[in-house]
Amino acid sequence: MFQSLKIKDLIQLVFIVILAIVFAFLYVNNQARNTLWLKTYPVRAIMSKSSIQCSEDSPSWMSKVLEFQVDQTAPSNQIAFIDNTGNLHHCENGFVGEYPYLSASVTEKTRFRYASVTKLWTADAILDLIKQEKLQFGTPLVSILTEIKNPKDPRINEITIGQLLLHRAGFDRYSMLGQDMFGIGKEICPNHIELLNTTRLGFTPDEKVSYSNLGYCLLGEVVSRLEDKPYKDFMTEKYDMDNSGLKFISNTRMEDEVFYNHIETGITGAGDIYTVFNYDDLASAAGLSGSAVALAKQVKTMISQPEPNILSLNNKYTCDLNKLRDCYGYAMFPYQRNDLSPKVFFRDGNLLGLSTLVMITENGEVIALLSNGISPQSNDATKLELYNTFVMNGK
Repeated sequence: MFQSLKIKDLIQLVFIVILAIVFAFLYVNNQARNTLWLKTYPVRAIMSKSSIQCSEDSPSWMSKVLEFQVDQTAPSNQIAFIDNTGNLHHCENGFVGEYPYLSASVTEKTRFRYASVTKLWTADAILDLIKQEKLQFGTPLVSILTEIKNPKDPRINEITIGQLLLHRAGFDRYSMLGQDMFGIGKEICPNHIELLNTTRLGFTPDEKVSYSNLGYCLLGEVVSRLEDKPYKDFMTEKYDMDNSGLKFISNTRMEDEVFYNHIETGITGAGDIYTVFNYDDLASAAGLSGSAVALAKQVKTMISQPEPNILSLNNKYTCDLNKLRDCYGYAMFPYQRNDLSPKVFFRDGNLLGLSTLVMITENGEVIALLSNGISPQSNDATKLELYNTFVMNGK
């Protein structure tokens, strides 16, 4: 009996030592710890789906979209829907903190970062200036940003407000020296506009489309100059942000903000998503935050404005509506599966560990979807899921 007790004690000791070694390894090896956390996602996904809650009389398709997003590695989500009669519906799931049930559940008021969906506000403000006749689509950028004088690339003198809205201004983030603001290229905007004097464009303005965050930062500076106020101050006042729940983000997490499902498993140095980018500089391109409900309400107001508004297109350019992202308007891009199917308008965005999406129908219905994860297939998978679930299947 004494011998068996000693063997039992030895087994327990070995187990404790092994457990200690595993914990020590995971403690000092962040990459291994993150990899293990990723492998537990299927379990967290089950708990996330079980937490879905919706407002009264919300359509069933809304919860299905949230389940799809959970499967796309977004454990916490919000979706808001304003129908063609103006009724608002919303659903949410997941938890504000990283660990299920150890933090509060996501509600319709939980804050998410809007990423590039922020550009809707910048475009709306520019379009309003055009309707006030303070600007024209053909207004040269250099006539407003006077720091640009005799640029080495004379094509910069040709850049117009309309080209900036349409991502046709010549800034090509896909080139080797492309200007994207997210740690790529010179720190031009908003604090060093004069560096455009030594910048070379990736292509001649209006020659093609190339998505540009720099272009929208420059549009933000146009708003600031014409309204004679800092961009954030003017936008906060114009869009009643103090009362709508919208806030500009900075390099810290806000108290009411959801966590983001970004796991650093490599050596990119992007482990801290709150400090990896200068969000103050990105204010007009990717700087807003709020809820899906607040987003849907603001977009509904924007599309009710006289043309040109965020749904307006420039018919000068030909494109294929049947392809996602082939057509760009002044703020959104239209999509139509085929010539007989309904047309919708998309605007989406991504940051590390999060994705945002707005869809608007021709009937003026608005859907806003916020997620704390990014699909491995990009936002296009979610767009098609939303289009199939809501538009093609009769809602």
